[in-house]
Amino acid sequence: MAQFSKELSFVKEVPENMEIDCPICLNILTDPHIVSCCGHNFCGSCIERIKASNGSCPMCKEKDYLSFVDKKCSRRINGLEVYCSNKEKGCQWKGELKNMSTHRNKEKIEGECQYEEVKCRYEKCLERKQRRYLKDHEDRECDQRPFQCQYRGEEGTFLSITKDHYEECRQYPVTCPNKCVSTNMPRGSLTAHINECPLEPVDCYD
Repeated sequence: MAQFSKELSFVKEVPENMEIDCPICLNILTDPHIVSCCGHNFCGSCIERIKASNGSCPMCKEKDYLSFVDKKCSRRINGLEVYCSNKEKGCQWKGELKNMSTHRNKEKIEGECQYEEVKCRYEKCLERKQRRYLKDHEDRECDQRPFQCQYRGEEGTFLSITKDHYEECRQYPVTCPNKCVSTNMPRGSLTAHINECPLEPVDCYD
């Protein structure tokens, strides 16, 4: 279950008498549990961690207590209307808190929120882009995108083909170092051309 940070922006002000923050992690309650001792709410994972280490209740210090899922509290919090966490980047979405995770679909390439930053699909690329820019990056900019040598058909990444392969590809077009009229010949033909090039310097023998 998603952890909701305190920085959430609510469409309407949360009622003062409504406790929505976990006293342990200080974030908005996730999977709210209520304790039998003092009736306070905590995130399920937070209070279970305290109990697992035989800790006392963080609020009333009672040692012997039980904790239960608080469905009423969960319904109230999940029903609060919020803006998307990417509102400042330009996202116009607003809806119930319970739908925010689906809207953002964090760390997944596909998702409704076009302003969510996600990692490029190519493993060795470390770039993160907003979804609305990701396709252009992956299709045109990414050094790790699949790429094929247009002269011999070898396949690799854009970086490996344009940086390494083109340096030795025998079909890659090169120009005569003598700057003669023959231009753009395959690299594999260059040696034979130089032997015949009219501008190639030759040793003069008397």
